[in-house]
Amino acid sequence: MKKLFLAAFAVFAFASVNAQDTTFGATAGLTILSPDVEGGDVDSETGFHIGAFAEIGISDQFSIQPELTYAMAGDISMIALNAMAKYHVSEEFNIHAGPQIGFAGGDDIDDIEDILGDDFTKLNLQLAIGVGYDITEEIFAQARYGFQLNDHFTGDEDFGIKINTITIGVGYRF
Repeated sequence: MKKLFLAAFAVFAFASVNAQDTTFGATAGLTILSPDVEGGDVDSETGFHIGAFAEIGISDQFSIQPELTYAMAGDISMIALNAMAKYHVSEEFNIHAGPQIGFAGGDDIDDIEDILGDDFTKLNLQLAIGVGYDITEEIFAQARYGFQLNDHFTGDEDFGIKINTITIGVGYRF
């Protein structure tokens, strides 16, 4: 956990070096955590997410948006460091993609970890794709789907546990 916060600090410190093309802000909204368990039927959980971000302008059409987010849905929580590459199709509309590196927690995750022991990891590596729309210069809306690349279960190859995410939210640039 300490390494995640140090990495987030480094990203935000780098962003402040190029402050003229950098904006900071907060984001919040709806999160759906969709567990995918091989051999079992698990319902999706709906909840919320909050976070902070920096948007670093590279050119008129391209920017990088590192984020630190916290999501909670049902008995599952996730803290993640995201790095979205954004392509601005127009002044208002963008598409974005990038990695989301998260750590799953909560009662359900702790129960699974107790059962599986060393064959379980809380690390959640995702590739996310999404769209965003700037309502004003300060306010924007975005939607994103993240699909997990690694498996929480590190044992037998015939079994797997993944948690994919859907986020729909709004953000405010300071």
